[in-house]
Amino acid sequence: MDAEELLAKYTEREDRLADASSPSDVFSRQFGAEMTKWERDLIAGFKTRLTGSKYQFRGFVHHTQDPSTIVLTASPWLLNGEPIYLPEDLAPPPDGALVEIVGRRIASPFHLQRSKKVSEAILAEDVRLMRFDVSSAVTPPMSLRDLSALLFEHVGMAEASKRVFARLFVSSPPYQDSVGGLTTGIQAIASKRQVRRFMSFVRNVLPPALRAKSHASAKIGGLIIRGPRLWRMDVGSVHRSRLEALCINRRDPSGFREVSVGALTKPDTATLPDVPLALASEDFWIETSDPTQLRLPILKSAITYQLMTPKVTSRSIDAGTKHVLGRLETLRESFGLDDSALARGGVLDADAMGRPLSVLRLARSTARASWDEKVSSRDLKTAWNRVLEPALKEFLELSELKRDSERDWGVGSRFDRFNTKVLRAIRKLDPGTRGSLGPTLQEVADEAGVEPHVAAETLARMKDSGVLYEPKPGHYRLV
Repeated sequence: MDAEELLAKYTEREDRLADASSPSDVFSRQFGAEMTKWERDLIAGFKTRLTGSKYQFRGFVHHTQDPSTIVLTASPWLLNGEPIYLPEDLAPPPDGALVEIVGRRIASPFHLQRSKKVSEAILAEDVRLMRFDVSSAVTPPMSLRDLSALLFEHVGMAEASKRVFARLFVSSPPYQDSVGGLTTGIQAIASKRQVRRFMSFVRNVLPPALRAKSHASAKIGGLIIRGPRLWRMDVGSVHRSRLEALCINRRDPSGFREVSVGALTKPDTATLPDVPLALASEDFWIETSDPTQLRLPILKSAITYQLMTPKVTSRSIDAGTKHVLGRLETLRESFGLDDSALARGGVLDADAMGRPLSVLRLARSTARASWDEKVSSRDLKTAWNRVLEPALKEFLELSELKRDSERDWGVGSRFDRFNTKVLRAIRKLDPGTRGSLGPTLQEVADEAGVEPHVAAETLARMKDSGVLYEPKPGHYRLV
């Protein structure tokens, strides 16, 4: 399926995307098809002429280096707008606020004082804070399922893992004083080279301004305005100190409201993110694809999700936390983990800011993607049962497999070439007792849930690698 077919499949008829390329960054978009539908509606109502010299503006506030001059933009995700001069009796509205301003054109005092050049501004006569009614004014963006399908058309990965990575683009609102967003870490059982290609693909879907740790900025007639630090994505090899700041301290040193992270982790950082994942070689592949083809529809959905802030009550959080804590204890016992697994930053981190909060982030991200305004205790339990617990189980099982393989065959062994299901099966079926012949090909295939020829191919590769032998033709033992 080519790019135009994908765009037609996942976008609404009144919000055409296929006829526009988008080389511009998020804050410098200029053309109609580059805007979301709600942005185009705001642009249409941005400026209204009331009388011959009086105008009404409705837009978002950007403070400048001059305390008496602000800039209004039609969208919080644009840095092109109208300078507004505020007389001494009008207090500046909050940065980022949506306001309605009535005024008339004058020569900008800021420019007259500094350059003696005449430049226009609006003299504000009245400033009124406005509320942006998201639920009624905004058409919901694409669903989580559609977002995932569009993003990962050329990626082979378990559907559950795809949905987790799709949630990075949805993000999650801040909770109390902690930064919002969602963090996901990959422990590469598959080839690291392939996983790095995948990470590069995900990172390059978004424009540079949403991947930067610094302010985007623009200059309007000498007035400098900076883009709001609403949301950014960090993808790739992330330093431990940055992961700890986001995953344990729940702070972003760069000051963004929400931060999504997809990190290629090491054993010492694998358990830090909200959702740790382990990718097996037989379940993962990525085709060569140009991520910029997806940039426009994904960008428009991502910035639209930011408008929705699903609410959750403390009673629902308490009920969800009790459910999670009970399941964490069960997981700890089933995998034979010690109590440190529940400690701060541990794989089952039971701290209030650990896995219970991860469930809250997942539930609010899911609610955003469904365009729901509220999150219930049932939603929190579902986030654990359907997303986080299965991911943790898979992560623990594959991490255990990797650890045992490195112990038996050495740290540099290339077990990523082996089908993980077959490797699991042979490890389970081989009794390890002296004199045992080991399981047969059919027994290994049945236990792994694969076709006999798939099991035979993997067993032959393992035999050639010196990690398996046949004490009797058709029977297999691990070295």
